[in-house]
Amino acid sequence: MKRPGFLPSAPLSLALASALFTASTLAMAQPSPAADAHARYEQERQKCMTNNTQDSLATCLREAGAAQDAARKGQLSSPGPRAAGNATQRCSAFQNADEQAECVRRVQGPASGSVSAGGVLRESVTTTVVPQ
Repeated sequence: MKRPGFLPSAPLSLALASALFTASTLAMAQPSPAADAHARYEQERQKCMTNNTQDSLATCLREAGAAQDAARKGQLSSPGPRAAGNATQRCSAFQNADEQAECVRRVQGPASGSVSAGGVLRESVTTTVVPQ
């Protein structure tokens, strides 16, 4: 006897329904780019209002607004892996392979400080055992 159509079994229907529910829940949990841009703007604005920048208040607020506008238009990007590649590429200025390796370790290592505080300090510690 031929079945007239495909009727999914109950376990298959339940699995499909739960997968769709999970996917829709995850989609709702992701912040929208506009909400993310607004949250970033609020953080920048707070820095401006507490005088936590080198710029004047008017310049700081103007820059924060311009960044929010650019983010809404999809024109704001983060440096990402390209910046890390540029940083390690600068180490090719060293002729010695050991110096290049030290440079790469410094670039990829932790940093402290900030541009507004006068600079970023990078430190690399290499332990060398002295033969006796």
